[in-house]
Amino acid sequence: MKRLVIVALGVMLTPVALAACGGSSTSSSTSCPAGSGTSGDGAHLSIGFKPFAEEQLLASITQQVLQAHDFTITDTFSASDKAIGTALTAGTIDMYWQYTGTELTDYLGYSTGQFPTQLTQAFNFVQQKDAPRGVCWTSDTPFDDTNGIAIKASEEATYGTTLSAFGTYLASHPSTSICILAEFRTRPDGLAGLEKTYNQSYANANYVTVGSTAEQEVSSGQCDAGEVFTTDAGIQSDDLYVLQDNKNLFPPDNAGLLVRKSVLQQYPAIAALMAPVAAKLDTPTVLALDVDVELDNETVSTVAHTWLVQNHFLAG
Repeated sequence: MKRLVIVALGVMLTPVALAACGGSSTSSSTSCPAGSGTSGDGAHLSIGFKPFAEEQLLASITQQVLQAHDFTITDTFSASDKAIGTALTAGTIDMYWQYTGTELTDYLGYSTGQFPTQLTQAFNFVQQKDAPRGVCWTSDTPFDDTNGIAIKASEEATYGTTLSAFGTYLASHPSTSICILAEFRTRPDGLAGLEKTYNQSYANANYVTVGSTAEQEVSSGQCDAGEVFTTDAGIQSDDLYVLQDNKNLFPPDNAGLLVRKSVLQQYPAIAALMAPVAAKLDTPTVLALDVDVELDNETVSTVAHTWLVQNHFLAG
């Protein structure tokens, strides 16, 4: 999942080098500790986040939960991939939320088709592969923020509800316009993947390059379909429908909390406290939270706090 639009909503985005209290050394063991305990015992740690609203929400949720259990969490480091991954392994930050497909392709060098597409299996796979690097995956979420092709919901009867059906439509309607990000033209899970996995007719569509995901272009009629990320707020606000990826082309991008192994070994309560929170973050929930921030202009901290109280993770 590759976000290109930076939004600064309700939290600081200044990258600063923070001294990580957990240290940067890793154990010789390749396994990560299980979560246990309920208290941070006064630990001072730092969490990073990527510069878009969904990541800010995840960081704020984590900060508020951990601070309610005797942690002090600093949240002033923001960076994109791969800088944020380097910050974790170098000890600048102690944890951040990452997406499975992004980690597998951008950090570990796997290609689509070389790892599982089912969300739990993808999480377990990347968890196993990252542990020898001193990076522990905890708190897997059921939401999937991956690539998608969206149409107007009112056009389902015309285009179909799946990427297979849309490919069949394109075969007889090659002038159909599809808005995409520039990188989608060359990624193996982009145009090449659509052609190979679904239908050669995807090669003949009328592609229009846009600077961000294409909700507005599809909603306004500038394009008949467009590339989106599956938890984008505009999907809901613009009444769009994401075509089902019925052959599992797009990589899984469920999120987990990455914690440096040395930190988790010292403070296993991080995983124990965050696992039940993460389990509640399904795709409709995250989409609604993104809408609250990106469209309704509520602050990240307020949206996070309200959701945590509603789900009994924090007192009112």
